Amino acid sequence: MPTIKDIAREAGVSHGTVSNVINGRGNVSVEKIQLVWQAAEKLGYKVNSKAQSLRQGQDRSIAVLLPSIEDRRWAAMYEVFQNEFIRHGYSVQLYSTRSMETTEKELLAAALAERVSAVISRSCLLDAAAYYRAEAPELPIVLLSRESRALENVMYAAFDPERMGTDIAWHLRRKGLRRIGIFTEPAAFPDTALFLNGFRTVCADETSVLDCPNHQVDLRAFELFEEDEPFDAIVCTDQRRESTVRAACAYASRRPLPLIVSAAPRSAVTDPLALAYELDYKRLAHRIVKALLARLETRSPLPPTLFMENNGFRNQVPVPQLTESNLRMLTMASPSTTALKRLLPHLEKSTGIHLELTVLPSLRDVYEVIQSSGSGRYDLIRMDVAWMDELAKKLFRPLHQIPFDWDGLLAQTLPEFGDSYTSVNGERICVPYDPSTQLMFYRRDLFCDPTYKRMYFEAYRRELEVPKSFEDYNRIAGFFTRSLNPASPVQYGTTVAIGNVVVSPSEFLPRLFEQGGKLFNTKGRITVDTPEALTALKNYRETYACSDRTVHDIWKNVLEGFADGSAAMTVVFINYASHILNSKMSSIAGKLGFAPVPGGKPLSGGGVVGITRSCAHPETACAFLSWLYSNQTAPAFTLLGGLSPCRSAYSNRDIKERYPWLSAARRSFPSAQRRSGSAYYSNFSELQMENILAAYVQRAVLGVCTPEEALAQAQAEMDAHFTANSEFL
Repeated sequence: MPTIKDIAREAGVSHGTVSNVINGRGNVSVEKIQLVWQAAEKLGYKVNSKAQSLRQGQDRSIAVLLPSIEDRRWAAMYEVFQNEFIRHGYSVQLYSTRSMETTEKELLAAALAERVSAVISRSCLLDAAAYYRAEAPELPIVLLSRESRALENVMYAAFDPERMGTDIAWHLRRKGLRRIGIFTEPAAFPDTALFLNGFRTVCADETSVLDCPNHQVDLRAFELFEEDEPFDAIVCTDQRRESTVRAACAYASRRPLPLIVSAAPRSAVTDPLALAYELDYKRLAHRIVKALLARLETRSPLPPTLFMENNGFRNQVPVPQLTESNLRMLTMASPSTTALKRLLPHLEKSTGIHLELTVLPSLRDVYEVIQSSGSGRYDLIRMDVAWMDELAKKLFRPLHQIPFDWDGLLAQTLPEFGDSYTSVNGERICVPYDPSTQLMFYRRDLFCDPTYKRMYFEAYRRELEVPKSFEDYNRIAGFFTRSLNPASPVQYGTTVAIGNVVVSPSEFLPRLFEQGGKLFNTKGRITVDTPEALTALKNYRETYACSDRTVHDIWKNVLEGFADGSAAMTVVFINYASHILNSKMSSIAGKLGFAPVPGGKPLSGGGVVGITRSCAHPETACAFLSWLYSNQTAPAFTLLGGLSPCRSAYSNRDIKERYPWLSAARRSFPSAQRRSGSAYYSNFSELQMENILAAYVQRAVLGVCTPEEALAQAQAEMDAHFTANSEFL
């Protein structure tokens, strides 16, 4: 293998320069960075990360000892360990013990010989803490077990197995089931003992326990069907045991499969008919990573325990007693609509409700129907949050007029929404459907590339960082626009939405708000011809020059230019952001970064759904909303590309991994702005205001007129269109 000296000779640079480039250190020019990597590639040099670690006196690696990653519990945790530790510069070494004591001890010795930084283990040793501490007296150790024996630098991480036993036992007792079989790990294991103790406090009689090591489950499962009297239910403490029970029943029993209850990792989508007791192993793994990194990076003490609450059974969607099972709903084409359409069979099977969707192409089409007599045909209407002040009271029946537990329903939504998606002048009118805000998305791989970082620094004497302002945004967009910088790795710096009444103001208004501008003066009069608006519009024109200069009518088209890898950045509403990853043409999986909108003044968006005044059976509409908000439906709705307002969707680790920007979006909701009602006018309409603004913003951006002319003309048309109330004249 070539050495650093060989690379230095080939590149014509010093040994120190090569070392700095390979290790990402020092102030090295773009030209020399390129020379070094070209020479390294020509000579076949590969960076040896392990050698780098050892030169620093340690191997930055984490040993993970698990029974088997065939078990979904441990597979879920290992996936988190691998992704998160690698992201922080550590490698992860997996050792599969098969729950055999000798194998585990041998593999631990092998891991310690590799000079690992820490050990995480689901041990089958009865004296695990003492053994691991003796073998690795200096290392941080995490044991995936519900023990509490205090040892320095040892942390126990687990759920509450005793509570799980109690919960499952009560669930079966309420069903009137008598003979119960339990298939579990060895009863001598602390977690198993706690589980059995919890179960027996509720169901002590006629319970048969089959405990065995993991490597025996395929064989021992058949013993559950050798009983003379069949079990009413079989409880499996993991899904591998459940699958072997199902197989054993198929081969060894003439009777139907009994009810099976299984402990399972929490996921976004589950079989609604399965009885799964969920535990969020991915969340536990994330918390373990956080604790270990604090110990390794900052020398913070390792907590003695990290115990999490169980998630438990999902609430079953109640089957309502309805006099009418048909509903009609008006909405527009969007990712949320696509997700809802896919879930309608489940709605009908679980509640008996048949929902007929009318899907219109755009928000303007929905607005026109709402304003016509045609809206009386619908029981439910999804409309934009920005129209609430103008239309909600005319269209929807106030919630207090409909007997239903509205407090209970809305308690399932994120508290960050407040009253923004429910109330008009203090009266609750509707509920959140797919509430949204704006985020900035960018190509993380480009922003982290040392060559482009150095190139940017040489051009602007600034670091290439995620933009905090729209001025920064345009500078970076210009750097990544090939017509302005031939060395750009992508064709355009950004994508821009400019096609219609919805998309154009969404680009302009965050820039206006960043400048401290407002749409109304202190009396409530529309004022768009201001210095702040002029600065914002000029900035928007600069952004447009760094895009493909296509007039896009819908957000989906805006996102395609980013999803296919041809642009470096975009700003978009998150209820459309799933298209970035779900598009068939997407080429940026694994390269995506996200951040608050530059300037920190995003718009709120998305929609609400209300029960119309013409709805003849509001109880059926309420049953639909209960289904939509349930912890069975809300995560599935979001995973399929919709955007549920419910906590159960935002807290689901599978969904967070699929759409990692949701946590950032949640932090952005409190600063989001919209809902611009004004008492100054007798005929104010936010849609009409944005429509006028969009038309003139578009003209300025496309070069039809100057920004000064556009704002003056927009101001004049708004003054002519809206009528001031007499008290303001």
